[in-house]
Amino acid sequence: MQINFITENEEDTIKLGRSLTKLLKPGDLILLYGDLGCGKTTFVKGVAEGLLVDPEVYVTSPTFSLINVYEGKYTIYHVDLYRLEHIELEELGLHEFLNEGIVIIEWADRLNESLKEDFLEIYFKYLDLTKRKITFIGYGEWQELLRELDKDELST
Repeated sequence: MQINFITENEEDTIKLGRSLTKLLKPGDLILLYGDLGCGKTTFVKGVAEGLLVDPEVYVTSPTFSLINVYEGKYTIYHVDLYRLEHIELEELGLHEFLNEGIVIIEWADRLNESLKEDFLEIYFKYLDLTKRKITFIGYGEWQELLRELDKDELST
């Protein structure tokens, strides 16, 4: 199952992240793909808002720390693999997080392994300076969950 969205600006990308949270639960894995500056971290900001992370917490890309943890309705483990070459999840200790909260991985193309049966891939593509095409592809249970999201008014 694949759904495409077009966002016109950062606020649209944040709104899309917020809308996804109605489907999220602990154990979910979201893999983000796209060039630098194409909206991955902005999207995570929306997820954080939707999961009621304290608005005083500044959501940033964990490029140097590798993992940022945000506490809200569910714990978010925000991972950035940009600086790493082909890594295994076990090397980062992420398997333990998969059952405790929601794991969101930027630069997921750096992973060497398939992670689990049920996960969501999100691809970000520049259309112009502010406009983005964001494609959701669901695997396992996410195929059905995306059908629910597809019924939402955000689908384009």
